[in-house]
Amino acid sequence: IGPRQRDTRRLSRDVRRGKKMNRNLIVMLGLLVVFALVAPAFAKRSVPKQVKPVEKEGIEYSAPLDREGFVVATWIKTKREIWSRQIYVIKLEYKLGLEADVQTCFITNLELEGEKLKIRNERKAEFELDLDKLDVKVLQGQAVIDYITFKPPEK
Repeated sequence: IGPRQRDTRRLSRDVRRGKKMNRNLIVMLGLLVVFALVAPAFAKRSVPKQVKPVEKEGIEYSAPLDREGFVVATWIKTKREIWSRQIYVIKLEYKLGLEADVQTCFITNLELEGEKLKIRNERKAEFELDLDKLDVKVLQGQAVIDYITFKPPEK
């Protein structure tokens, strides 16, 4: 075998190896994509629904998802925040081994009743916010969610 034939054989061997490496790379990338798409399906908690804001006298009262346990008052025309008020406190207890997403508790409903705003959360606690004084009254449940006595809700 001459030097030219050896070079040709090496080249064809290298091309075959390259194709095999490319095939392996494509398979690995495919598996990675599948895992990335499937992994969120096994998440313990779905994204909560946005609570419908309520309006009164040019002010919108909302419960933003990025501020758990808070109600925010905003001027409707200017979209400027007037105030925000914490309705309940969530104490995360990482020592219990619960993941943070399991320890969240979002507001699920806002309802105006005269000068009061009724608020409900995922743990079925109910609160009343006096819109003049910004005082919070607990109607049902707890104002501090501590998860030390955590029991998953029954379905």
